[in-house]
Amino acid sequence: MFTKTFLSTVAAAALFMASASAICPGYNFGITQTRTNTKPDYGTIISGQVFDDSCNLVDQVIAQNPCTVGVFDCSPSPITFTRLHFDGLNYAWRPDVNSGSCNGKAIQVCCRNDGH
Repeated sequence: MFTKTFLSTVAAAALFMASASAICPGYNFGITQTRTNTKPDYGTIISGQVFDDSCNLVDQVIAQNPCTVGVFDCSPSPITFTRLHFDGLNYAWRPDVNSGSCNGKAIQVCCRNDGH
């Protein structure tokens, strides 16, 4: 009986740890990027959400061109975020196969401050 209860406890703890794992291991933030066209008169709207490694939303930009707001540096069209400016620091982005997701949204890039 003790062995069965102990193994069940260990299995439950392992499952909880797996579901609570952080996004972007080794990085400071993860970014989601979505495009919507719910208002055709305004063109495509791009949303960039910045999550910390515990999936807390720490910043969000919703604009036709979020690259002009001062939070993101971007590539030429089609727009892709290339750098994050947050709390006076600059964060370089990198794709990461372990990026994960937050609130059902896939993290597309992970960001790390490289001392700049």
